[in-house]
Amino acid sequence: MAGLALEGIRVIDCSISWATPLATSILGDMGAEVIKVESIQRLDVWRTASPLRVNEDGWWERSPNWNTVNRNKLGITLDLTSSRGAELFKRLIKIGDLVMENYTPRVMANFGLDYPILKEVNPTIVMISMPGWGMTGPWRDYTGFAPSVEQMSGMPQLVGYLDGSPLMHGLGLALADPVAGLYGAFAAAIALKQRRRTGHGQYLDLAQNEALSCIIGDAIMDFTLNKRVQGRRGNRHPFMAPHGCYRCAGQDNYIAIAISSDKQWASFVQAIGGPAWCKDDRFTNSMGRLANQDELDKLIEEWTIGHGDCEVMHLLQRAGVAAAPVLSPPAMLEEPNLKERGFWEWIDRAEIGPGPYPGILPRMSKTPGTLRLPAPTLGQHNDYVLGELLGLTREEIAALAEEQVIGTRPLL
Repeated sequence: MAGLALEGIRVIDCSISWATPLATSILGDMGAEVIKVESIQRLDVWRTASPLRVNEDGWWERSPNWNTVNRNKLGITLDLTSSRGAELFKRLIKIGDLVMENYTPRVMANFGLDYPILKEVNPTIVMISMPGWGMTGPWRDYTGFAPSVEQMSGMPQLVGYLDGSPLMHGLGLALADPVAGLYGAFAAAIALKQRRRTGHGQYLDLAQNEALSCIIGDAIMDFTLNKRVQGRRGNRHPFMAPHGCYRCAGQDNYIAIAISSDKQWASFVQAIGGPAWCKDDRFTNSMGRLANQDELDKLIEEWTIGHGDCEVMHLLQRAGVAAAPVLSPPAMLEEPNLKERGFWEWIDRAEIGPGPYPGILPRMSKTPGTLRLPAPTLGQHNDYVLGELLGLTREEIAALAEEQVIGTRPLL
């Protein structure tokens, strides 16, 4: 078996929150050496993104948000506002292959560490910037987090309850971040491939709101071609009916059912025993079911509520009908298919102990990724990176700590 797919690639991760850290964690999963650069002066907001007991020592290490997307990384601290910190960052760039960041455009320039400068340090460096609005345009310097980025993407106008207001987070979560993160990992792989082929680095501008806008192309084209503005439809679908989540037996249990054709409807009817209401003329064809979804959903739920969610799934799936229970996070940990495939992998980490983490995607047969490292504690690898990789002496590292250029505790 060959080594890891990205073995030998060194990534300098100068990012915060979710989008870019997700991209770099994917690269780390596939074997890249990822060096996460933080500072003790200003914590990554993802370290403080969950309800934490800030009066407890080490609370900044216990954020589930931060731990999830910073696995397989080495962690150092550098005050990039200081000349010494900026100098050490440039020395990292000199031995790096890729640097990724997601600050507003002015930040790296204010540090004196934007692409024109880093390119002088290492002409082959690949740099990817992932701000909310892009590196050009009239909004380039506007602050962008998922709530604002998403609103400008067009998606929230399509996501929400029927006749309701747009949801602050598309699909109930900050969708802009993971979508941009996946695009970021993809962009990095392409740029590194080009670098290997030509020997030249390059600069990539990846706007997070544009990344999210890319996945609603159908709605844009629907307006362009048909002058039709798609609206919010809850769990409904433009042409599938039934299509929704239905209550099952027990507390807060639901089953998702999606039927795309009259043939699947006939299979559904047979699977549930062919009750009389299924023969109603309103439901015998797809157009009728679409026009009468309110009544149809009530009748289906009268049947599903008498059965367990997994029971309904197996019954309908055996009949060729798409159905799956709506799982909670605790239920996912016990879900047999994920268990048998070994999706959850356990990592033991300082300050929080052992726990299950989502596994590696994709599953590559010859160069599979691995979960090698838990998310680093603040400044955990200062000695290794600054000492072994950059050649600083113990006395120099101690002096940096004394001057608060580096550290292992936040200045709060």
